[in-house]
Amino acid sequence: MRLTAIVMLVLAVAMGAMSVYLARDWLERQGTGESAAGPQIELTTVVVAKLPMNFGDTVTGEYLTEAEWPAATVPPGSFHTIEELTKPGESRVVLRAIQVNEPVLDNKLSGAGGKATMSTILDKDMRAVTIRVNDVNGVAGFVLPGDRVDVLLTRDENTAGSRKGNNPITDILLQNVKVLGIDQKANDDEDKPKVARAVTLEVEPFDAQKLALATTVGSLSLALRNEANADSDYTRTVRVSDLKARILVEETKVEKASATPGEGTAEPVKKVRKVYVAPVDPFSNVTVVRGVDSSNTKVLKDKDKTSKPVSASSSATATSKPAATKEEPAPGGPKIIVPQG
Repeated sequence: MRLTAIVMLVLAVAMGAMSVYLARDWLERQGTGESAAGPQIELTTVVVAKLPMNFGDTVTGEYLTEAEWPAATVPPGSFHTIEELTKPGESRVVLRAIQVNEPVLDNKLSGAGGKATMSTILDKDMRAVTIRVNDVNGVAGFVLPGDRVDVLLTRDENTAGSRKGNNPITDILLQNVKVLGIDQKANDDEDKPKVARAVTLEVEPFDAQKLALATTVGSLSLALRNEANADSDYTRTVRVSDLKARILVEETKVEKASATPGEGTAEPVKKVRKVYVAPVDPFSNVTVVRGVDSSNTKVLKDKDKTSKPVSASSSATATSKPAATKEEPAPGGPKIIVPQG
């Protein structure tokens, strides 16, 4: 009895030891197999920013550090050692802001011994033009380097029979223009509004000519754009008459829908959109010409389509001398010529 118990105990210990050995061996083989089957990533070193670097900063070792980077995804224009960027007598200057842990790329730095000038940050075939602004037409200082703006031109429209200064109009001169600098600062890492006196824009050569001419014929204003919206919108000239109150109406447009094969004729699609329209003006402009003098008169529109509206002053003359009076169309309404005598 006692011998049997001892034998059973020995067998239990031996089987336990064997189970432990087999389990350990299986785990080691599993770990070795996974590591062998997994991808081997080749690493290299890339120079990254240890501290924030802004426009005009000189690149020195205190701003830089080396970090491991997958060799297959090294950014073009990167550097592998700090010594490449800090060679004696070949200092570089930051042209575009670089954030912490961001790879330092060649296109964000000047050449060896270079300077941080406006010409170095201009895109190819573009020009830098500066316009004068103030706290109002400069969007209260909320326009910062790197933003996109529209340039508005307000001028006087000189038309026949109009007096200078009586016909102001506003056009969008340029759309989606990049701001290079505010006053004499071109750091695109600025985040606080600043009222400026001058704004430098990046434009094409022909647009540079338009800006230079526009500064002599009217006043320029800036309209800040959403940076995610790069589309150019259709615009029209805005006149004083457009300042009147607008009425919100619904406009319905019916479009023919293409029929799906096997389903017969498709139903027309109705699209409804809300638009602002000007209220109907009950008055009409009539130009009265007496000799070489002309004047404009507002009269109520005649509901009878067969007769033309005339002013009280001109109708009396036309009645007394019907044979010597004639009418001809003119911009903004009919023209009545009254002979002198």
